[in-house]
Amino acid sequence: MTPAAFVGALVLAGAIAASPCTALEPRTALVIGNGGYSFGVLPNAVNDATDMAETLRSVGFDVSLRTNADQRGMIDAIGGFGAALKDKGGVGLFYFSGHGVQLNGANYMLPVGDGLSSERDLRYRAVNAGEVLDAMAAANNQLNIVILDACRNNPFPAASRSIDRGLARLDSSAGSFISFSTSPGAVALDGEGRNSPYTKHLLAAIRTPDLTIEETFKRTLKGVYQETRGQQTPWISSSFFGDFVFHPTAPLAAQAPLAAAPQLALRDVPPRELPPGALAAALPALTGVYRVSGTNPNGSRYRGMVSLALSGKKYEFKWWIGQQVFNGKGRFAGRMLVVDWGSTSPVIYTLRNDGRLDGEWADGRAMETLDVFARAAPDAVPRLGGRYQVSGRNPNGSSYSGTVTIISEGSRYRLSWNIGSTSYRGTGTLNDNLLTVDWGSATPVVYAISADGRLRGLWAGGNAEEILTPQR
Repeated sequence: MTPAAFVGALVLAGAIAASPCTALEPRTALVIGNGGYSFGVLPNAVNDATDMAETLRSVGFDVSLRTNADQRGMIDAIGGFGAALKDKGGVGLFYFSGHGVQLNGANYMLPVGDGLSSERDLRYRAVNAGEVLDAMAAANNQLNIVILDACRNNPFPAASRSIDRGLARLDSSAGSFISFSTSPGAVALDGEGRNSPYTKHLLAAIRTPDLTIEETFKRTLKGVYQETRGQQTPWISSSFFGDFVFHPTAPLAAQAPLAAAPQLALRDVPPRELPPGALAAALPALTGVYRVSGTNPNGSRYRGMVSLALSGKKYEFKWWIGQQVFNGKGRFAGRMLVVDWGSTSPVIYTLRNDGRLDGEWADGRAMETLDVFARAAPDAVPRLGGRYQVSGRNPNGSSYSGTVTIISEGSRYRLSWNIGSTSYRGTGTLNDNLLTVDWGSATPVVYAISADGRLRGLWAGGNAEEILTPQR
């Protein structure tokens, strides 16, 4: 889309029928594409909408298409759509392509027509995205999908103090799935050709047979990331991942009830640093030490350990795989953690209910799982230093015990182990309640510090572990 485009998807995901079915459930869609603006024509907006309508019809949706609609036309169409959805039930889908802006935390879809020339006109002459969500939620149907393909740039640059960059974050409520074409507050890239990068890859994913909702948006995320060379990362937030399939080619298998998303601890961020309602926007506390196991593109397997620490709004990854060390930086796209590690494609992890991170890389040809060994405390911990009892397990499975002394020396820490008649020495650095200690081996010991001051660590590439307990 020209100029920059935004695609968001909100899925209010309820459980689809829990019995085998040979026919599709009722599917109803409203598609609106606005491009004929007096203040900024969008040549591809109607293309995106018509392509989406055609694609949805091909997978069984009853589609109503509106192009270059004014405010009254949009509101009437949304009202009629909500009524039809309430009458039919099943699956509902709303798609909008056109200009969209954020004003004081609210997202507005812009209609075509006269009278909209400044930010002051938005509240009265634009359409709040919340109206669509309310209309669909009132239908009490099985599954609702809302896709906003809205330009992320500000169409009123001359006098705009309240209009913020990009669109505002939409947090998922119980049973919902939200996706933006790029991170909240960011601007999507223009792209080339008939469709915006996100729309192009979303259309292709919807047309692909037998992809679940989660697989559809994961494939879209990967496609956009790779096409834009990491400059644009779609963002996803969900509390449920359903098993709805856009393009099923066989009778649907019985589906289990949807499981809630993992309830992860939130970082303690001072309220003044967060936007309105921003407690929900706090990043999950994933800092810790993990065991990693995976499969390479050639089918060979690997094992090792990973440290994961929060730095600003990104997560710092460090893998120790055999004698190799890899580094990466990741950011959340909702429940998906996208990690750039220097390859042409990222590692994309999905958070599971048990805290495990399931990942794929190399365009899906390689898989990786991170199993948490110890999470670090998200808040301040007792000051490191003094004498600790140590108990551990060697790579061969034998156990050991002894003492460790930790001495603070500025930004570094000196550690001295006494295990039986053997002594060891190491130097450590602290980052986000993770203590990484070089003790002369090929891989360090990496400890996660808990709120009670205990240190739980992995060493020998994840094949050995130990716990340090402060002596009182």
